[in-house]
Amino acid sequence: MTAIAALILTLAVDPPGPTMIVFPPFGHCMGIYRAGTEQLAVLLGGLVRFSDPQGLACVKLDEWNSPGQGDDDELAVYGVNSGTGQIIYNASMYTLGLYGSEGSADDELMSPHGIAADKEGRVIVADTGNSRVVVLRRDGARLRPAGTIEGGLEEPWGVALGSDGRIWVTDRGRGLLLCYENPGDAVPSTLALDSPRGVAAYGGGRWDFYREDEFQAVVTGDGSSLAVVRGGEVSATVTTESCGGSFFNYPVIDYFGNVLVSDSIACRIHKFDRNLNYICSFGEPGTGDTQLDAPTGLAIWRRYGQVFVAEKEGARYFWVGSDFTGVEFEPSGHGFSFSATLSEPSNVTASVLDPEGGTAHAFDGWRSEDRTVSLEWDGILDSGSPAPPGLYRLRVVIEPTYSSRGYFEKTWEESFDIGQGGPESN
Repeated sequence: MTAIAALILTLAVDPPGPTMIVFPPFGHCMGIYRAGTEQLAVLLGGLVRFSDPQGLACVKLDEWNSPGQGDDDELAVYGVNSGTGQIIYNASMYTLGLYGSEGSADDELMSPHGIAADKEGRVIVADTGNSRVVVLRRDGARLRPAGTIEGGLEEPWGVALGSDGRIWVTDRGRGLLLCYENPGDAVPSTLALDSPRGVAAYGGGRWDFYREDEFQAVVTGDGSSLAVVRGGEVSATVTTESCGGSFFNYPVIDYFGNVLVSDSIACRIHKFDRNLNYICSFGEPGTGDTQLDAPTGLAIWRRYGQVFVAEKEGARYFWVGSDFTGVEFEPSGHGFSFSATLSEPSNVTASVLDPEGGTAHAFDGWRSEDRTVSLEWDGILDSGSPAPPGLYRLRVVIEPTYSSRGYFEKTWEESFDIGQGGPESN
């Protein structure tokens, strides 16, 4: 039997299937990780249904922060219901609220798209149909108008808030990425881009691992490509073909600077590193646990890795997980070499199990911040003796570093044979 055939027959991965993102444990969300039209009708009394969901934003509000109370994962989440000109949000941890209706008045929206929010209660919305960006202010359980940004905007589509309070806006009609120092900035800086849509900003924040690397991720080419902008210049680009995708919608950036972008046609979420090297994708068309139904808006809370996804008829809630995206295993007859890439910086533990299931060799655990794992074993037991002949197993366990740490881990396991004439002890 060839090494490749043995790999296929003896490989075990647990849990099976994609785990780039995973469901939170039952105790965290009581098993409710998907909200659809029925749930919306119950909470809002049938006042609205999902109609062309677009951008999403989530944030930990200062007014909800009770140090020492264990509630840091309670977030305010805002979703754009573009077809009705409304914002759907959690007015409290137990009730939903609605803002707006279709129109052009101060408290109305027309075909809105992107949305962003900060911990002080400011909410920024790309009011596309009215050629303006609307600034809202959270007042307890309500949202109230607090100003607009207009100044020649034609088709504002995406918005993002930097850690320093700057407002990033894409104008699809004018082909511009604009940066406003504040809502009253009359002379924003601009960068010409091809039909930009969604935008996300990273760097300088408390929950940014690479604080000094400030950049923006922008969907360009009217959904056909994704760009990273640093210092006012494009530093990297990829197209949908690079990941087997079809149409990019909205990007978000996680704690480690990885860029996730929704794909409403392929029904997937694609993941790239901060230089737009492709990592992996999650999802396929459908409504099952690992399927997505025309995903558009994305939001992530960087501290704990909570991920929210807007779908055609609802929204999904995930946590950042971890997955093996590439594995190479080569037995040598008395040991092996192993290498893998991961979907996420992860805590890694590995061990070699003997034919009776005991530990023949334990590797030191570590955190793989570069998403790589490399192991070699020469067949010498931890006791210093050569491993006797038999069928051994390599077990590699990865665990994400976010909230899912302690709740989720993934195991890759492979059997290999050590024959007669194995290694000599040192």
